[in-house]
Amino acid sequence: MKTLIVGMGEVGTALAEVLKQYNPCCDDIKRTQVNVWTAPDILHITFPYSDKFVEYVKEYQEKHKPKYTIIHSTCPVGISSQLGAIHSPIRCIHPNLEKGIKTFTKFIGGEKASEVADYFRKADVTVCLFDKPETTEAMKLFDTLYFGVCVEFAKEVKRFCDENELSFSDVYRLPNMTYNQGYQELGHPEFPRPVLEPIIKKIGVHSVLNNANLLETNFSKFIKK
Repeated sequence: MKTLIVGMGEVGTALAEVLKQYNPCCDDIKRTQVNVWTAPDILHITFPYSDKFVEYVKEYQEKHKPKYTIIHSTCPVGISSQLGAIHSPIRCIHPNLEKGIKTFTKFIGGEKASEVADYFRKADVTVCLFDKPETTEAMKLFDTLYFGVCVEFAKEVKRFCDENELSFSDVYRLPNMTYNQGYQELGHPEFPRPVLEPIIKKIGVHSVLNNANLLETNFSKFIKK
């Protein structure tokens, strides 16, 4: 399938590397280096969400008239349906996104998700399909929100230990590691907790805070605070 990628930042560049061996790819940024598809089979949207996101995507859809639009960007629930698009969030560790795309299961949500599944499988990407793009939109938002809560909890324990001259390793790291080990041995793999290292600084706006702004829940308000 002819592939057009819009947004050649970390996500778009990594996605192009993963797909190029199996699908002819080009982007709409380096106009002087490639011939931009006028009617691509798949239009990939990888630029960040903003107040004009819907407007920008519609402009690209009208300009290129793709058969499928796949939004990889993190966005509020309902945006992909509004654009008649498939949603497929990126689940990786920055900046090595190419390896992450190949490693993590690629969730694909939308009525036409099954029609693009083999497109990703041919690039050795494992996929999991959902009927609604709202499922994967919410999935990504709550995924980063959960990470943010865990980060803040570890930082809170570290602050308490420092203020009370206690060992963070004794209070947090050791009990959580042995907790996980114990429940694994008891046959309950569903109970393990993340054991994070506290980095006492504000959560980076690159993902956690930006994504929390797209979700109005008590937890998202807590993280933003």
